[in-house]
Amino acid sequence: MKTFNRAVLISVIFLAHIAVQAGTALEIRNDGTRLTISHDGQEWLGYQVLPMQNPKGGDAFKGSNFIHPLRTPSGFAVTDLQPKDHLHHFGVWWPWKLIEVDGRKIVCWELQKGEGLIQGRQATVQDNGFVSKSDYIDRTAPGGPLVVLNEETSVRVTGFTKSAANGYYLDIEITHRCATEHPVEVSPYRYSGFGYRGAASWNKDTSTLLTSEGKDRSTANFTRADWTRIQGTTPDGGSAGVLLMGHPDNRDHPEMLRTWDKQQHNGAIFVNLNPVQKKPWKFEPDKKYTRRYRMFVYDGKISKEQANRLWKEYENEK
Repeated sequence: MKTFNRAVLISVIFLAHIAVQAGTALEIRNDGTRLTISHDGQEWLGYQVLPMQNPKGGDAFKGSNFIHPLRTPSGFAVTDLQPKDHLHHFGVWWPWKLIEVDGRKIVCWELQKGEGLIQGRQATVQDNGFVSKSDYIDRTAPGGPLVVLNEETSVRVTGFTKSAANGYYLDIEITHRCATEHPVEVSPYRYSGFGYRGAASWNKDTSTLLTSEGKDRSTANFTRADWTRIQGTTPDGGSAGVLLMGHPDNRDHPEMLRTWDKQQHNGAIFVNLNPVQKKPWKFEPDKKYTRRYRMFVYDGKISKEQANRLWKEYENEK
């Protein structure tokens, strides 16, 4: 398995400023272990570059390559990290559930099983975000831990708007390449791919879910959608939300959803956009495979019509 000099990474601090709109700026800081993006002094998101230290549940849960917290412009965190019902849920994160390499099937979503691990390696600051590099590690390989899949993720804050609600866009592009001469097949499963765990305070009584097809918390599971809107209350009596969108060029678009109803964990918010729910996806060596997602993170509320307009804008971007 590849090894990395953690001390060298931590010793380097990157600082970048970019204009989002007149009179405002983003500040991006990366200490090699964790990266943050702030707007006018308010942290909007944190990204875990290297494995966490002292996670809940012990060393088996040393996750990396995830976004938490993800905050609205006012500072409300719309993500949850390691909730007690699922210690392997990490805010916004995108592991495959199962991969098959050289005849071995490897669980990657539940890192605590000790089979597959998605391990962050580094993150490089860009003009309006960052690019991270991570590895899928097969810890069951006969000769010891083996990197079988390389991942590069681009995360960009692409704008700030008050046209629908007071919010900003977060664009995420994920690219995979085989790391060995063996192909990697992503196995079908009911959850896999792109995951979102909603705010800790959101449940069946304090939040709602709606899809582009008009499905709600009780009917969205195992359906397809261009977008999924999650809205909920905030401690100050207000509202906040996230609009999740998969790009039309994504494999098997519109992707299948895995969501929870009100009976599951008191209606906690879990949304998974899954391009392999119905059929496997085979990655061949020397080729690249890309998925794109957009999140609109906002204070207040947006209507179904406003969500449709935001989706159409994304749909028309190539």
